[in-house]
Amino acid sequence: MLAVALASLVAAASPVQGSVFGPVVAVKGTTFTITTPLSPNGKSVVAAGSARITEQATAPRSDLKVGACVMATGAKSAAGVVAAQRISISQPVQGKCGGNFFRAGGGGGRFTPPPGGGGTRTRPPGGGFNRPGNFGFAFGQVTKLSGSTVTVKGTDFRTKKATTTMVSISSKTTLSEMKTVKAADIPLKTCAFVRGSSTDKGKTVTATDVALTPEANGTCTAGFRRPGS
Repeated sequence: MLAVALASLVAAASPVQGSVFGPVVAVKGTTFTITTPLSPNGKSVVAAGSARITEQATAPRSDLKVGACVMATGAKSAAGVVAAQRISISQPVQGKCGGNFFRAGGGGGRFTPPPGGGGTRTRPPGGGFNRPGNFGFAFGQVTKLSGSTVTVKGTDFRTKKATTTMVSISSKTTLSEMKTVKAADIPLKTCAFVRGSSTDKGKTVTATDVALTPEANGTCTAGFRRPGS
């Protein structure tokens, strides 16, 4: 009986991988607190001292340089040129594009083991159903800048073949950039998407990744914008 009780205690204390999201309401050192319906008591105290923390912020056009990683969405012409409505910029990791945009993805979930050992569902970049027929998307590294045209070299997500896409930018194109933030510098009234582990169903979380985005009309929702999305 004692062995069973000890085994149950160890199991109960084992960390579980999961995610929570919500507005940041307090910051103290490298720990911050969010309010979230995904925690049993309505809030999560997040230890972020060793986490990778990124923030999506408005970027000047000067940040759009050769070598930068970009994700562009907009309308595609018959010639295959994407007239960008929005471009997200990030720096390559070990010379490659990808991790900065997708590492912090996924939807919020409670800290419970995924059934059957789990797995992660992913949504195609650009998101959404019922896209317009001329929807255009480009992801990869900037290889050339010529006036208002950007050449993006990447890999097709389905065929895994190399692609080169021309992207045009205008005064209506929104530019944003993923930037690294220190835990102590996380601002209040910011939406935080946290991935990590917890031993108490999300009341306290040891974070591995934190993605910060602005509040939308003073609130954070389950579908708040993730970096690069």
